[in-house]
Amino acid sequence: MKSDVIARRYARALYDLGREEGKEKQFLEELQIIILLMGESEELKSILESPLYDVVLKKRILKEVASKASLSPYTQNFLNILLDKDRFFVLAEILDAYKLILDEISGRVRARVVCASSLDDAQLQKVAQTLSKVFKKEVDMDVCIEPSLIGGMIAEVEGMIYDGSVKTQISKLKQSLKGEI
Repeated sequence: MKSDVIARRYARALYDLGREEGKEKQFLEELQIIILLMGESEELKSILESPLYDVVLKKRILKEVASKASLSPYTQNFLNILLDKDRFFVLAEILDAYKLILDEISGRVRARVVCASSLDDAQLQKVAQTLSKVFKKEVDMDVCIEPSLIGGMIAEVEGMIYDGSVKTQISKLKQSLKGEI
């Protein structure tokens, strides 16, 4: 089974539990904490994700990390299930799927915006407003800078890509000129 399908199933189960208990945001924060800790410690990540280590050892390490991070018993149980099923390697994808579920429920959408240069607050607000009008949802933007675009920007929202970069326009012009020869 593909890891994205697995991630969505686990994320949905965690979300359903969170909704029942009123802890949807808390679960999100706790998953983010674990991902952050694993990002800071390559050793922790490799132990928890590797099938070579004994599950009892993994659970002991996870219990210690969870107590230091003050994770709820629900999240600890969820992470233990991932260890039991040897699915800890999909935790980052589960977090992404969980965020998507929360966004869908709250009527929000995430946008990845790539710009040629940094934008000021007014420009960022204008882009967010424009995307909000197009998708009729509130937009959360992740902005990154890519100078190779020359100018303009690329926005990716819900699998749709809107490319208004100068680099792409030059490439299209180049292709049309080649076609006419």
